[in-house]
Amino acid sequence: MSERNCEKAILHIAGTEFKRWLRSSRIIILGVMLIFVHMQIIVTLQDCASKTGLPVSVPEAFVALGNSGSIVLILPALFLVLMSDFPQKSGIDFLYQIRCSKRMWIMGQIVFALEAVVFIVVFLILSSCLLMSGSGVWKMEFSDAVTHYSSIFPERTGDYILQLLPENLYQQMTFRTAFAYTATLLALYFFLLAMILLFTALCNRKFVGVLLDGILIVIGTVTCSADSWLMWLFPMAHAIPWLHYEKYLSEQIFPIWGSYVCLSGSCAVLIVLCIVLSKKYQAGRG
Repeated sequence: MSERNCEKAILHIAGTEFKRWLRSSRIIILGVMLIFVHMQIIVTLQDCASKTGLPVSVPEAFVALGNSGSIVLILPALFLVLMSDFPQKSGIDFLYQIRCSKRMWIMGQIVFALEAVVFIVVFLILSSCLLMSGSGVWKMEFSDAVTHYSSIFPERTGDYILQLLPENLYQQMTFRTAFAYTATLLALYFFLLAMILLFTALCNRKFVGVLLDGILIVIGTVTCSADSWLMWLFPMAHAIPWLHYEKYLSEQIFPIWGSYVCLSGSCAVLIVLCIVLSKKYQAGRG
């Protein structure tokens, strides 16, 4: 098969998987995501604007979404439910493996995983902004309602808004930078979870992948909540921008570029291992 035909086959497999995924019953999980976003993020930002009498920025909803400890536990867990049957092993998949080779089928699965991750991150951006649009202003800046909240209410140090958008975030970087970090690091985190599922499935141990992802999510949440140095051994901490910075000093606890290297490097290693395993993979097992 020519290189051009190989590319077409890979994209066709990825496209077919993506359409099948969108039609699956699991896609209702996106609605559950919206419920948590509204309850935990939108209501909190609306309350912040009401208390301060200042408008919040609409895109702040997504940045808060990607920097909240509780939400960053829920989102990967829901993503894992969405992707728990990845890769699927139906009759059409066996046909692809026979006609296009196992390696090509695996490459199609990798492209599909990337498409699914991008779709979910874009969905979270658009949906959070849409939910916030009636209560905020459209600007790519941290709002005064958020940045001045602690000075207006110095006694309210435990309010949830200070956990969603902490000083480690808005005092250390511009809003555009925070937005870009939040989107890309969250996408890399999701993609890593998907690659773990694919790798273990190719080892004919699909359940192990779901279990391993679950363990990484839970331990990552616990170590981040405890503010332990052990959190940097797990992907969750690398996906939360504000954890990389001191509260007041312009110093990084862990370099942002290091998190990009850790997450993207882990994904690259798993992709290579998946391709290597293509020769040993036995379709229909696991």
